[in-house]
Amino acid sequence: MQFGKSNAEKDEQRSNARIEKASKKQVADSLSVDEKSDEKSVPKEAAGQSASLNSFRETIKDVLEEITSLEINTMIVGNIPMSKFDVQEFYMDISDKIAYKTEQGLQDVKESLLERSAQLKPKGASLPQQTSTSLLPKEAAAIEQYRAELTSYNQDLEAYKAAEQIFNDRKNSLDPLAKEQFEREHACYSEISRQLGKLKIPKDASGKIISDAPMIRYFRKLWELEQSVINGERIFAQTKFHLDGDLTNKFLDDLFMPSKSKIDPTMTQLVFDLHRQGVENAQKQWSGLITTCVNLVKSLMPFRAQ
Repeated sequence: MQFGKSNAEKDEQRSNARIEKASKKQVADSLSVDEKSDEKSVPKEAAGQSASLNSFRETIKDVLEEITSLEINTMIVGNIPMSKFDVQEFYMDISDKIAYKTEQGLQDVKESLLERSAQLKPKGASLPQQTSTSLLPKEAAAIEQYRAELTSYNQDLEAYKAAEQIFNDRKNSLDPLAKEQFEREHACYSEISRQLGKLKIPKDASGKIISDAPMIRYFRKLWELEQSVINGERIFAQTKFHLDGDLTNKFLDDLFMPSKSKIDPTMTQLVFDLHRQGVENAQKQWSGLITTCVNLVKSLMPFRAQ
């Protein structure tokens, strides 16, 4: 399944660069706070230069980089989900799905469980034997810790077994439609796993990802890919504009082959009309956004550092 070929590589490169930059900045900021905890954290501004103005200029620059192309899709969907995108929730949810709904993910979980099992066996064998004599506090703590690790391992093992069973049942389903949906989802999660594997995702002490605007935009595209697959969305018409003058129109052949399509022939013209109207509206908004950003940059130029 294809995903954002026109913008994915650019988004990925920008995301990696900015995520790495944000990570370095966070480390630098934390060191600064540790070394100068008695000083107030006030951004220093050079003569004739405003830190907030520079930040705003960089934001405008990022926006201009992100709107070099415009893509309009007209889709027919089975249902419209109520869920909204949240980068933290999506990352946790997709990590779980990659682990338990892909062949590679299940293999990684299996290897991790085998490694944990190998570590638990000697640890359990080395524990003090419970006798009539009271255990020392350190021995009791070691036994308690081992029991907690063993309980966690057993829970993860059961989750893996259940996920593996569901995966194999869906993979070997005799229902053509169910198997086709499984293959679409597997391809989707495998692709998302590949995309995430290219990113350097910084996290804070609690394990939450440190997200900036480029990464949120990139993650939203992955979320939209997943939603389109889960909800069985099909793109019937697609138009792409590029600032260098390229214009591409794509239409699903179902629109021109009534015998192959589930769409009533009388509705085909409606699809074309809706897409044309969507293209016109999006083009106006796109042009207006570019004009606004360019005018903002022009108005800020007199305030640039000398």
